[in-house]
Amino acid sequence: MELIKIFLKSPMPTRLIFIGDVHGCIRELDQLLEKLSLRQTDTLVFIGDLIDKGPDSPAVVKRFYELRSQCNVSLVLGNHEEKFLRYLKYIESGSGKEKEMKGTTEFPNLCAKLVPYEIAAIKDAYFSLHFPDCSITGIHGGISNELKYEFPFSYQYSKHNPKDFKGLDLITKTRFLSPNGKFVGLGEEQETDKFWAETYDGRYGTMVFGHQPFLQENPMIFPHAYGIDTACVFGGWLTAMILENSAISFVNVKALDAYAEMR
Repeated sequence: MELIKIFLKSPMPTRLIFIGDVHGCIRELDQLLEKLSLRQTDTLVFIGDLIDKGPDSPAVVKRFYELRSQCNVSLVLGNHEEKFLRYLKYIESGSGKEKEMKGTTEFPNLCAKLVPYEIAAIKDAYFSLHFPDCSITGIHGGISNELKYEFPFSYQYSKHNPKDFKGLDLITKTRFLSPNGKFVGLGEEQETDKFWAETYDGRYGTMVFGHQPFLQENPMIFPHAYGIDTACVFGGWLTAMILENSAISFVNVKALDAYAEMR
């Protein structure tokens, strides 16, 4: 497999580890963590979508929170976390809009089983997380021409209102782009549209992303991006990408079941 070359400004004394979309697959996550043998010096980044579709989303969020005492752990905001936080905002506001939302069947269970500090940990998620020493940015979905401000960045959900930044929320949802680089909604793709990572020219460094499930054992490698959602919840694999001393390696575990149907 041909890998993208990563050029470091200075040697990294720690491992930088990205984990793909977990989607409630707690048993697979625990198996992967056992393989990784985390160290206190590691930096661990979940690339989004801890929740939904799989067997035990609350357990995955709790494990994510527990890991923060073992090493430096961060979450990149996935579209499923973004929807869950929007759901909570509607409840807190008393607007009743949460009742109009679709795809929220798991959210009442999350609300019942998560304690405030675990929900706060989700709110601390980053829209994107940039590592300047190795010119790598973790995002959940992708980037489009609708980003009208400096990129890459490390903005946290809890500190930045996406309404203040045009297109900020789109990076949790982007898959396909129109010929002029605009976001195309899922199911609205045309023959002329391209998957964003196919046309991304590397101007912001290397991207590591999830969101788009690739039902294959190894990550999908593009000229300037790695897609590490290897479709665990659909019966594929849960994958970790490890960067250490400018070398890249991958660790994965096979899903124990197909918990959802791939569409």
